[in-house]
This record gives sequence, structure tokens and C-alpha cells, in this order.
Amino acid sequence: MRARFTPNNKPDAMTTKPRLHICTTCTASSADAATDPRHGKVLFDKMVETCADQDLPFDIKPAQCLTNCKSGCSVALSGSGRWGYVYGNLDPETMITDLCDLAARYANTTDGIVAWRERPESLRRNVIARIPALD
Repeated sequence: MRARFTPNNKPDAMTTKPRLHICTTCTASSADAATDPRHGKVLFDKMVETCADQDLPFDIKPAQCLTNCKSGCSVALSGSGRWGYVYGNLDPETMITDLCDLAARYANTTDGIVAWRERPESLRRNVIARIPALD
């Protein structure tokens, strides 16, 4: 099964895969001003392009805003019965492969916890928040 990309962000009742939500309205924290398209949209588009032909254990979804503007670009990982995470200060030019690796590692856990040493080095210090599982 291929990754499901739903640009309209409507719920996909066919999946129970964990999700990688990418804020498409983010401006990179290193930028002087907002761009068009926004850095977060560039990150989303590059992830979709890079992952389109892969059989991913997670879905990629756009998010309008993760309210982490001082630390953009931001993403959130979530899944049923798993801890959720918000990551910030992501570089849409250099972190695509590492983000895909992190999301796959997250998806392959039962509780959402990816040990610090198992995370890609470029993302180890980028955790903004850890959120308890709902169930």
C-alpha cells in the first residue's frame, strides 16, 4: 500500500497509520520574512514528492497551523495509542530524509516513543513538545 496524501486534510477512514502532520503555513525560524510559498508548504511538497513511490508506515497530512511560529518549520507526529510529538526548527532543504526516517521509526513503535539515540541526529534537539496518548 502506498502512502496516502490528502491535501484537503479530510479524515481518511481507511487508515489507522500514524500521521506526520506538516504545518504548511510555517515560516522558517531562520528566515527574515515569510515567503511565497511558505517554508512549511515547501517542506510538505518535498516530503510528498520524495515519499510518493514509497510504501510508508505513516500518512503525511498538511496542517494549517501548529502554533509554533517562533520555531518553524514545524511538524507533529501522532497515532492511536501513541505519544504525540511536535518538532520545530526543521529545514525544508536538508531534513527531508531524516524526517522520513524519524516518522518511520515512530510508526514502527507501539507507544510512539523513539529513543533519543535512535532519532536522526539532525532532529534529536528539535522536540518542542511531547503529548500523552489519548487511549
